[in-house]
Amino acid sequence: MDSSLYTNLGMRKNRTFQEKRPEDNLTLKDFIEHKFTLHNEDELKKTFSRELKGILQKDNLFDLITAFFELETDLAAAVDSVDFEVNLNFDEFYKNLSPVLMRSLLENSNRPDNAAQILKSITESLRIAIEEELYQLEDSKF
Repeated sequence: MDSSLYTNLGMRKNRTFQEKRPEDNLTLKDFIEHKFTLHNEDELKKTFSRELKGILQKDNLFDLITAFFELETDLAAAVDSVDFEVNLNFDEFYKNLSPVLMRSLLENSNRPDNAAQILKSITESLRIAIEEELYQLEDSKF
Protein backbone atom coordinates (compact mmCIF):
# COMPACT_ATOMS: atom_id res chain seq x y z
CA MET A 1 0.00 0.00 0.00
CA ASP A 2 2.90 2.34 0.72
CA SER A 3 4.18 1.97 -2.84
CA SER A 4 1.08 3.64 -4.24
CA LEU A 5 1.44 6.76 -2.11
CA TYR A 6 1.92 9.93 -4.08
CA THR A 7 5.42 10.46 -2.64
CA ASN A 8 6.57 6.99 -3.75
CA LEU A 9 5.23 7.07 -7.32
CA GLY A 10 8.30 8.82 -8.71
CA MET A 11 10.59 6.12 -7.29
CA ARG A 12 8.78 3.21 -8.92
CA LYS A 13 10.16 1.86 -12.16
CA ASN A 14 7.90 1.37 -15.10
CA ARG A 15 7.35 -2.36 -15.65
CA THR A 16 7.43 -2.09 -19.45
CA PHE A 17 10.76 -0.27 -19.20
CA GLN A 18 12.18 -3.13 -17.13
CA GLU A 19 10.99 -5.76 -19.59
CA LYS A 20 12.51 -4.14 -22.67
CA ARG A 21 15.63 -5.86 -23.88
CA PRO A 22 18.59 -4.03 -25.38
CA GLU A 23 18.69 -5.96 -28.65
CA ASP A 24 21.89 -4.31 -29.81
CA ASN A 25 23.73 -5.82 -26.85
CA LEU A 26 22.28 -9.32 -26.81
CA THR A 27 24.38 -12.31 -27.75
CA LEU A 28 23.38 -15.76 -28.91
CA LYS A 29 24.25 -16.99 -25.42
CA ASP A 30 21.70 -14.50 -24.03
CA PHE A 31 19.02 -15.91 -26.32
CA ILE A 32 19.88 -19.47 -25.28
CA GLU A 33 20.29 -18.95 -21.52
CA HIS A 34 17.40 -16.55 -20.98
CA LYS A 35 15.08 -18.16 -23.50
CA PHE A 36 14.52 -14.97 -25.48
CA THR A 37 12.79 -15.51 -28.78
CA LEU A 38 14.57 -15.04 -32.05
CA HIS A 39 11.82 -13.84 -34.36
CA ASN A 40 13.41 -14.54 -37.72
CA GLU A 41 16.60 -15.44 -39.54
CA ASP A 42 17.53 -11.78 -39.98
CA GLU A 43 17.62 -11.23 -36.22
CA LEU A 44 19.78 -14.34 -35.80
CA LYS A 45 22.16 -13.20 -38.56
CA LYS A 46 22.45 -9.69 -37.11
CA THR A 47 23.29 -11.07 -33.67
CA PHE A 48 25.77 -13.53 -35.16
CA SER A 49 27.39 -10.79 -37.25
CA ARG A 50 27.69 -8.49 -34.23
CA GLU A 51 29.39 -11.26 -32.27
CA LEU A 52 31.83 -11.98 -35.11
CA LYS A 53 32.77 -8.29 -35.12
CA GLY A 54 33.36 -8.54 -31.37
CA ILE A 55 35.70 -11.49 -31.89
CA LEU A 56 37.74 -9.40 -34.33
CA GLN A 57 38.45 -6.99 -31.45
CA LYS A 58 40.40 -9.67 -29.57
CA ASP A 59 44.17 -9.14 -29.60
CA ASN A 60 45.31 -12.35 -27.99
CA LEU A 61 45.27 -15.49 -30.17
CA PHE A 62 44.05 -17.67 -27.28
CA ASP A 63 41.16 -15.28 -26.54
CA LEU A 64 40.27 -15.08 -30.23
CA ILE A 65 40.14 -18.87 -30.64
CA THR A 66 38.25 -19.36 -27.37
CA ALA A 67 35.65 -16.74 -28.31
CA PHE A 68 35.28 -18.27 -31.76
CA PHE A 69 34.64 -21.78 -30.42
CA GLU A 70 32.15 -20.41 -27.88
CA LEU A 71 30.32 -18.62 -30.70
CA GLU A 72 30.32 -21.79 -32.80
CA THR A 73 28.73 -23.72 -29.91
CA ASP A 74 26.20 -20.95 -29.25
CA LEU A 75 25.26 -20.75 -32.93
CA ALA A 76 24.61 -24.49 -33.10
CA ALA A 77 22.42 -24.30 -29.97
CA ALA A 78 20.54 -21.25 -31.28
CA VAL A 79 19.91 -22.84 -34.68
CA ASP A 80 18.59 -25.97 -32.97
CA SER A 81 16.24 -23.97 -30.75
CA VAL A 82 14.54 -21.70 -33.32
CA ASP A 83 11.27 -22.51 -35.04
CA PHE A 84 12.30 -21.32 -38.49
CA GLU A 85 14.68 -22.64 -41.14
CA VAL A 86 18.22 -21.28 -40.86
CA ASN A 87 21.07 -21.78 -43.28
CA LEU A 88 23.90 -20.56 -41.07
CA ASN A 89 27.02 -22.56 -40.25
CA PHE A 90 30.79 -22.36 -40.34
CA ASP A 91 31.39 -24.52 -43.43
CA GLU A 92 32.46 -21.56 -45.58
CA PHE A 93 34.55 -20.19 -42.74
CA TYR A 94 36.63 -23.35 -42.56
CA LYS A 95 36.92 -23.49 -46.36
CA ASN A 96 38.25 -19.92 -46.34
CA LEU A 97 40.53 -20.48 -43.36
CA SER A 98 42.36 -23.53 -44.68
CA PRO A 99 44.21 -22.04 -47.66
CA VAL A 100 44.94 -18.75 -45.89
CA LEU A 101 46.35 -20.56 -42.88
CA MET A 102 48.46 -22.92 -44.96
CA ARG A 103 49.86 -20.05 -47.03
CA SER A 104 50.79 -18.00 -43.97
CA LEU A 105 52.45 -21.00 -42.30
CA LEU A 106 54.43 -21.71 -45.44
CA GLU A 107 55.54 -18.09 -45.79
CA ASN A 108 56.73 -17.91 -42.17
CA SER A 109 58.34 -21.34 -41.88
CA ASN A 110 61.78 -20.23 -43.12
CA ARG A 111 62.19 -17.17 -40.91
CA PRO A 112 64.73 -17.34 -38.07
CA ASP A 113 62.32 -16.23 -35.32
CA ASN A 114 59.44 -18.14 -36.79
CA ALA A 115 57.59 -19.04 -33.56
CA ALA A 116 56.38 -15.50 -32.94
CA GLN A 117 55.74 -14.94 -36.64
CA ILE A 118 53.76 -18.17 -36.93
CA LEU A 119 51.51 -17.16 -34.02
CA LYS A 120 51.02 -13.75 -35.60
CA SER A 121 50.24 -15.34 -38.98
CA ILE A 122 47.68 -17.69 -37.39
CA THR A 123 45.99 -14.70 -35.77
CA GLU A 124 45.90 -12.82 -39.07
CA SER A 125 44.60 -15.89 -40.91
CA LEU A 126 41.73 -16.19 -38.44
CA ARG A 127 40.95 -12.50 -38.80
CA ILE A 128 40.90 -12.78 -42.60
CA ALA A 129 38.56 -15.78 -42.49
CA ILE A 130 36.24 -14.04 -40.00
CA GLU A 131 36.19 -10.89 -42.15
CA GLU A 132 35.29 -13.01 -45.19
CA GLU A 133 32.49 -14.63 -43.19
CA LEU A 134 31.21 -11.17 -42.23
CA TYR A 135 31.40 -10.04 -45.84
CA GLN A 136 29.34 -13.03 -46.97
CA LEU A 137 26.79 -12.42 -44.20
CA GLU A 138 26.40 -8.76 -45.12
CA ASP A 139 26.34 -9.62 -48.83
CA SER A 140 23.33 -11.90 -48.24
CA LYS A 141 21.31 -8.77 -47.39
CA PHE A 142 19.89 -9.63 -44.01
